[in-house]
Amino acid sequence: MPRRPIDATELIIGRPMRFNAYDARGNLLLCLGQVIGSAAQREMLLQHGLFYGSEEECRGPLPPLLAVPAPSPLARLLRARRQLQALLTDPAPADFPTALAGIAEHVREACRVNPDLALASIMLCTGGQHSCRHAVNVAIACQLTGTALALDAAELAATVSAALTMNIGMSDLHDELLACEGPLSDAQHAAVRAHCEDGVARLRELGIACTTWLDAVRDHHERADGSGYPVGKRNEEVGRPARLLALADIYCARISGRSYRSRLQPTQALRWLFLNEGAALDENMARVFIKTLGIYPPGAGVRLRNGSLAVVIQRRPAGHQPVVASLTTHDGLRLRSPIRRPGDVEAHAIAEVVDLPAQGIEVSMEALWGIDAED
Repeated sequence: MPRRPIDATELIIGRPMRFNAYDARGNLLLCLGQVIGSAAQREMLLQHGLFYGSEEECRGPLPPLLAVPAPSPLARLLRARRQLQALLTDPAPADFPTALAGIAEHVREACRVNPDLALASIMLCTGGQHSCRHAVNVAIACQLTGTALALDAAELAATVSAALTMNIGMSDLHDELLACEGPLSDAQHAAVRAHCEDGVARLRELGIACTTWLDAVRDHHERADGSGYPVGKRNEEVGRPARLLALADIYCARISGRSYRSRLQPTQALRWLFLNEGAALDENMARVFIKTLGIYPPGAGVRLRNGSLAVVIQRRPAGHQPVVASLTTHDGLRLRSPIRRPGDVEAHAIAEVVDLPAQGIEVSMEALWGIDAED
């Protein structure tokens, strides 16, 4: 139904309304014949009131609004990134805990509805500000692995919240460091070393009192062998949420790359977690992390044994046989539409992991996941 904002000339204090006024959701604010009783009431109508249809049409009740469809899992994740950026750049947010809870709910719901798509977004959705993209990616990995670890609801919620805010102590510095090509300056190095404790202090200022959340932010750079910071904790001195956060942080950073370091393919990053850093990270938790993401995580580019390029779209119990979607023919011609392939057929088994962008292949998430990937 056509609608427009109410004009100031149509609202006169002490005069009756000549039509019904509704808000954007169709709720009646003031009905035909009611008198505008104060300047505050008039201001409210100017800010929020809408005139639906013609004056004659507005004399009757407004037809019920159609239900607004829930956002898709991908839309939720992209919204989480945008909202997180707005929240962390606001010097004085009105209600930080509530706003952050809403962002965490977007991550949680996306992971519940389509966990494979949520994991694929880590690999395939590379736009936007890096720091907030990285935080949401880490939150996804924590949500899914924490569920596999059977963390209780409160501990899992605190871990995801910590993932979203782990670098709040150096928000201004994070993207600057990403572009650094040489060694850090002494000031930058000191800021990095201090960001965990600075983050806890900032979160307390913003009204966060959950000790599990705060401890995870403070300790996510601690390592089991005592090599971490800020104080060099060891083994069980580092809480489970912080250990999980460390795994997710390292993995997501390595598959993203830096100006001074090419990004690793997901299989390389997962292998590095398990083999190269076993003494520093929680080895048992690393096993669950790798099993949760899959040997070939959704979103990974692969070459099949028949020669075609494909992308992993779904994990399966047999981690080396995920469901893939072919993007090219065996001789390299680009397919108009991806073709879903089961991983247990010999010709469609994975031969190697490849960097699809380097092969000139762009991936449409909507073509692979349909309405779950509508933005």
